[in-house]
Amino acid sequence: MKKRVFKFVAIAVLLFLTTIPVLAQNFKFAVMSDSRGKYDGVNEPVLSALVEHLITNHPEIKFLIFPGDMVDGSRTDPDRTVSELLNWKRVMEPVYNHPGMIEPKTWVTVGNHEVQHYKDEENFRKVFPDMPKNGPDDELGLTYFFEHDNVRFVVINSDRWYYGDPEDTTDDKRDWHYIKHLDWVEKVLKDGEEKENKHIFVVSHEMPFPVGGHLRDGLPYLGMNLTLPLDSTRLWYLNQRDMFWKLLVDYNVPAYFCGHEHLYSRQSVDGVFQIITGSAGAPVYYFNSKYGDNPQEKKRGQELTYDEALPYYKVLNYNYGPDGNAQASDDFVGIRAFHYSVVEVDGDKISVQTFGVPPKEGTLSEMEGDIKLIDSFNVR
Repeated sequence: MKKRVFKFVAIAVLLFLTTIPVLAQNFKFAVMSDSRGKYDGVNEPVLSALVEHLITNHPEIKFLIFPGDMVDGSRTDPDRTVSELLNWKRVMEPVYNHPGMIEPKTWVTVGNHEVQHYKDEENFRKVFPDMPKNGPDDELGLTYFFEHDNVRFVVINSDRWYYGDPEDTTDDKRDWHYIKHLDWVEKVLKDGEEKENKHIFVVSHEMPFPVGGHLRDGLPYLGMNLTLPLDSTRLWYLNQRDMFWKLLVDYNVPAYFCGHEHLYSRQSVDGVFQIITGSAGAPVYYFNSKYGDNPQEKKRGQELTYDEALPYYKVLNYNYGPDGNAQASDDFVGIRAFHYSVVEVDGDKISVQTFGVPPKEGTLSEMEGDIKLIDSFNVR
């Protein structure tokens, strides 16, 4: 009789457990980007220091996301780009050798520096064969999604190669600065919503709202020497950016992680955080010039003066003028530092801590001082 009761209770518990929704558990992951430099394509001193600090101080992280520009790359020698990527993996060995992280331990996609030659995409897939092949047919292994503890991560390629006319060998070029497969993005976001994923994070290399260093490109891709009114090409890119961001807003994405600009910043636009973790070694940029900031000449490493940037601010609807921060949002926070971010997911709560160190005085690619906590906030 006791055996029957025990068996009945066991079956009931099993049925209960299989019918309740899967809830997101507490876990942490890390994000960093843009580590290119002069040591065989990598800024090894900075990247190595960040990686060692990450693994030593956050051994509980489950994986690392690295959205592009790991290396300098080459326009003419694809074998050199492969050599640099293999060197990057060598510098990242503390991550790959960490026994507590889940495979493949590092999730990657290309930046603009990894795609400068028609062989680069296929070579990238060979160097990183473990990336999922569940994206669009022409971006397999570069655009994909994966899940961990009922949280979905959508990784998107923003910088691809355009093959053009297969009969015309000169009709090859980079096809960059926009999200191409918006229909695929919406499908994956909708599927995650219907599956009742607890959260959906989106990752790509380029930023929808430039904060410093790439005001002229990024996903708006307004180009050099902007003149108004916008031509049809500039309007097309701007509309692509707007449609992409609207998908993130519509599907309640809490945060979008990216690089491309070699800075740390965060801001919320229409309820979605854009978090740039863009300098794991690449030369540190300056932020967008504000009203009254050196209007006549640029600092070394600065993209545009305020006067030069003004047409861009107007098109992008940024907060410019005497009291503006020259950014998309009033809650903008930005720090010039080499850095990485650790994201903790704890049920409904999402918190982000960023650890970094400023560049050495008078340099853009050397670090000085100890890596410390430089920012902490809650996404939700």
